[in-house]
Amino acid sequence: MDRPLHFVSGLPRSGSTLLMNLLGQNPSLHVTPTSGLIHLMRQVVHRWPNTREFRSQGLENARPFVLNGLRGLLSGFYQDQFEQGQTVFDKSRGWLQYIEPLEEILARRVKVITMVRDVRAIAASFEKLYRGRGIEGRVPSGPAAVRTATSEQRARHLLAASQVVGRSLSRVRDAIDRCPDRLLIIPYPHFTLHPQQTLSVIHQAFDLPPFDYDPDHVAQVTHEDDNYHGRQLHTIRPKIEAPPAEPWRGILPDSLCKQLEQEYADLNALAAGEIWDPGATA
Repeated sequence: MDRPLHFVSGLPRSGSTLLMNLLGQNPSLHVTPTSGLIHLMRQVVHRWPNTREFRSQGLENARPFVLNGLRGLLSGFYQDQFEQGQTVFDKSRGWLQYIEPLEEILARRVKVITMVRDVRAIAASFEKLYRGRGIEGRVPSGPAAVRTATSEQRARHLLAASQVVGRSLSRVRDAIDRCPDRLLIIPYPHFTLHPQQTLSVIHQAFDLPPFDYDPDHVAQVTHEDDNYHGRQLHTIRPKIEAPPAEPWRGILPDSLCKQLEQEYADLNALAAGEIWDPGATA
């Protein structure tokens, strides 16, 4: 299946929503909010080997049919967009776990746009959202309230392996270990400082025709129900501007910042650098 379907992933609060809406200025591209496509695919990938009917046929006999079904799922999900000649960028933090299955399903090499940011900045961004919550803001109750009573506890809670930030950090690290040449790593500070250069790299990586983007006037074209996800998690500003150099200052305790600097030195170094595309020279 040769369909122009590409994938966007990475760390939370690292600019993926902003990037998607900037790309959304281009009418030849279809960009998504957080997509549910991965969940449909994942259900098939994980369940079919244990399905009694497939096992009775022999998994090797059933495998080609399942692959064809998965190809039909990915192709059919965006059939209208493909028929209109659009290239699709589908966003989910989970795609990094499924690079190898995607390559088998699509029968081609996959490259995943992977947005990264200093872990201290991510934790500070969530903390600012917490402090800005309104009367409808969800505050933990019961044992969770005790575990998240301070800014340091809230940050550590988010960084736990089972939580949104910790899970994403593990996925990025694992993808770098498994298949770095399948990643296009875009640091959030670099993107906000050099949006046009970032777009040029993306166009080259995915063989897209030129387009004149306007980073100073970005309309929100992807929408998510943040009553479900959390308040203002996916609201963007209309102009792309670089964040403060150290946005965690005055938000997180200095002692915690020093710990996070050391614990996540590898990812923080990536986030402080330029765009990394190891597959470009592979």
